[in-house]
Amino acid sequence: MTDTAVVRAPLGALALLCLFAAAPAGAQPEPPTLSLPAEAPATPPPAAADAPGPQIAEIIVTAQKKAQNLQDVPVSVGVLSGDTLRESGNSEVGALENFVANVQIDTDPQAPVIGIRGFSTETDNVGFESSVGLVMDDLALARPEFVPDGLYDLQRIEVLRGSQGTLFGKNTVAGVINFATQEARPEDSGYLMLTSGDPRQVRAESAVNLALTDWLSGRAAGTWWNKQGDVENATLDRREGSFNQGAGRLRLLATPGERWRISLLGQYSHTHADYSPWQLYAATPEALSYAQSFDASAEDNGLDAHTTANTPGYVKRTSNLQRALIDYELGEALGAHEVKLTTVLGHAAFKIDAFYDIDTTASDIVNTVFNVNYHQNSIELRPSGRSDSLLGFGGEVDWTLGLYYFRSDLGSHFDTLGGDNLVDFALSSAGLEALGLPGAQLNALLALLPNISLPLNDSLRRGFAQQAQSYAAFGQMSWKLGEQLSAIFGLRLGQDRKQADFDVTQTGIGLISNVVGATPFAAHLERRENDFSPKAGLQYRFTPALMGFLTYTRGFKGGGFNATADNDHNLEFEPERAGAWETGFKSQLFARSLMFNLTLYRTDIRNLQVVDLTGTEFAVSNAAEARLQGVETEILWQAPWPWLSVASSMAYGTAEYTSYHEAPAPAYDSDGQQDLSGKTLAHAPRLTASLSPNLKFPLGETLAASLGVDYSYRSGQYSAIDLDDHSHQRGYGLWGAHLGLQTADEHWQLQLAGNNLSDKRALDLVFDHAVFANTYGAVQTPLRSVTASLRYNW
Repeated sequence: MTDTAVVRAPLGALALLCLFAAAPAGAQPEPPTLSLPAEAPATPPPAAADAPGPQIAEIIVTAQKKAQNLQDVPVSVGVLSGDTLRESGNSEVGALENFVANVQIDTDPQAPVIGIRGFSTETDNVGFESSVGLVMDDLALARPEFVPDGLYDLQRIEVLRGSQGTLFGKNTVAGVINFATQEARPEDSGYLMLTSGDPRQVRAESAVNLALTDWLSGRAAGTWWNKQGDVENATLDRREGSFNQGAGRLRLLATPGERWRISLLGQYSHTHADYSPWQLYAATPEALSYAQSFDASAEDNGLDAHTTANTPGYVKRTSNLQRALIDYELGEALGAHEVKLTTVLGHAAFKIDAFYDIDTTASDIVNTVFNVNYHQNSIELRPSGRSDSLLGFGGEVDWTLGLYYFRSDLGSHFDTLGGDNLVDFALSSAGLEALGLPGAQLNALLALLPNISLPLNDSLRRGFAQQAQSYAAFGQMSWKLGEQLSAIFGLRLGQDRKQADFDVTQTGIGLISNVVGATPFAAHLERRENDFSPKAGLQYRFTPALMGFLTYTRGFKGGGFNATADNDHNLEFEPERAGAWETGFKSQLFARSLMFNLTLYRTDIRNLQVVDLTGTEFAVSNAAEARLQGVETEILWQAPWPWLSVASSMAYGTAEYTSYHEAPAPAYDSDGQQDLSGKTLAHAPRLTASLSPNLKFPLGETLAASLGVDYSYRSGQYSAIDLDDHSHQRGYGLWGAHLGLQTADEHWQLQLAGNNLSDKRALDLVFDHAVFANTYGAVQTPLRSVTASLRYNW
């Protein structure tokens, strides 16, 4: 069947073909069976148990909305277990990029950014939606702000690279990150883990699991974490980036009958962070001199973890989610076998209140107030099963269908406040430089003026509210055409509706509004979009240990509204659409002691959503096209000696604009525009790789030890969209190591771990300074950390 035929096939026909694919005449019905829960490890086949030497354990993932062996999934998937993350001494999701190639994560507490294969979306503008989908315990989360809040009592993290629009819906053009926490189990058990480290931190994590009845189990888990930040604020005598987080999760698992499985989850998190860790970087002499007139220690290194901001900024973030997952095993139904109906009901919400100093100096020039309140509700109905043939043709059909409804409400304020030294700054050489006037020539005269502190109560306030609804029907099937060959077909049809209200006002004399060129306005807008995301492919089982695949998938990323608009003429942008090809193989070699997976990919993205700084205004548009292409590998080797294993992940590729003719130019370029066609995207290193050898061995009869080394590398990349040379960070590697001791009964565990042991200084983000001309702000990557953890299991 051609791609065109697949694209034109209506979803209703696909559903009927899957659901009513009858068994051959005379076939005997099979008894109802319970499918394997995602949390339970599968039992290796009997033949594997007799194979010589140590073997790699089966890895179960839910990358296709059902529990499967990783080696049977025709998708490029990187998997990180919760144990691996814990043993490495990491408790932040940003560490994921050190173990899984082709992932980029910035865990800013008020605007996290997630990218896969060099493609990401900046989230400073809440009107933009992410390019990477998030799933937490089967609940799709529509905003990246949830990502820092659930990394405790974790089972695994799955990274699905490439467009996943058919099964996971819109805003997955780059991929999906799927978090699976520990499910309640029918046993009485638990653990308590205490951690301390340098930089100063104290962390406690605990979980208690109870078998409440013979059909009901409960699990309560939580964490409290206080950590000192890396960046010293000399003016306020505090560490920027310090945070305090408390979080808890309650899970119930009920199996009231052999056909029922009901999983309930509730989670809450609260985080308070000292913000922001921005540093003055590559400043002009006028800008640096002005900053030093308020704090003599001000400098513009950008890599020395030092700042002089005068505002005690903060980010307060609370989040909560509730999820009910109900599985009902129908068994035989309408000629299909192992039919299961899955229902996922979910609610999620977060609230962020932030106040921070955007001039990054001890002078009170400009501050920002940012707050956002978000709620989402969703329901997914998903029947799945298998049929003996497709209307009598071919072999077995494994199918999944679904209906999905989603609603969200978002309200935000992004306000710019004039500080008490705003007039003083305007009368300085740095201020005149920022206004495009010859301030340097007046240095001697301006130096005679005293510092002026004058409360103005001047501000620009940007209010934004959005309501969104989504409806979708989807289906995917794998159809055996022979003993070794299977065809993959899928389709998703969806519709999005959004409406937004803008309310931009000013207070005071309007100085801030005049500087940024804002015009107060109010507006109400509505838009509607259609999602058509097909998938087609082939899967071939060469041998029981070797599988190959070829797939094509379309993806869709929603359009929307410019939530930070200063005027009423740049308020909307259109959706992005992606076409993704993947081919590769998955193998288990040498008697299941070596797992080697390889994927070649190419994704073309049309109507790329971009943000351009045009003078003093952030303009949004669909001005570009991009192509992502490359190769990815995942390797896991269990040596002939049971005490040695090695994990590795590597990706090499490009993420480039194929067309972007009127891109913004760096601030120092007087032309204001440039042609970025054929140039790289920001945050897109060509090479990312990780290598983690691990040793485990006994120490007598009562103790066992483990020793591991973690090395990760990422090549050079830009962090600014305009590819400003100041934002380029050359390639670098990071070293980590961990040493563990545990008793033979595994009740007690002591873990020592270190990350970035060489204390590598690198730029994570560089941006044009919001106040000074031809000057930058910078954010460093995390510095060296060392931790010690003591854990007791019962």
